[in-house]
Amino acid sequence: MKKETVIESCYSVLGRKTPLRFDCGKICSGKCCKGDEKTGMLLFPGEEGLLDPDINIIETAQGDKLAVCNGTCDRRRRPLSCRIYPLFPVVCEENGKSVVKVCFDYRADCPLCMPDSEYEIDKQFIKAVRRVGRYLLLNEETREFYLKLSEDCCEYYELLKKLK
Repeated sequence: MKKETVIESCYSVLGRKTPLRFDCGKICSGKCCKGDEKTGMLLFPGEEGLLDPDINIIETAQGDKLAVCNGTCDRRRRPLSCRIYPLFPVVCEENGKSVVKVCFDYRADCPLCMPDSEYEIDKQFIKAVRRVGRYLLLNEETREFYLKLSEDCCEYYELLKKLK
């Protein structure tokens, strides 16, 4: 499957699903929709041509591409990272088998991620994010990129466990 097709499938799986059943941007004044060269949203392979033309794309020193916007965009043409925020589907090994689990993205600066949050993430959103992880495995380039991000996420959480 072409990488663009994989990304479009991910967009379709998420549809209009969001973390909460209301605009969670009202909790934090849309903090996640305001970025800069350090806090933009990471683009997945095949995504660049699918985005709202008002979204700026910058390249990091590491060669990654980030989407940076001014707080408004066509929601139907926003990056996958925005759509799954503040969650991330990680690939874990269980009983010798790869499984996709969903956790808070360790890079997220979101009130929904706080241990004392009074909000519960919508279960349908969580299921959709898990399914997105499975789709990202269907193309060699998206799989490689996704597995690296997943590995970074798992390493971060393992480090946290050791520090407790």
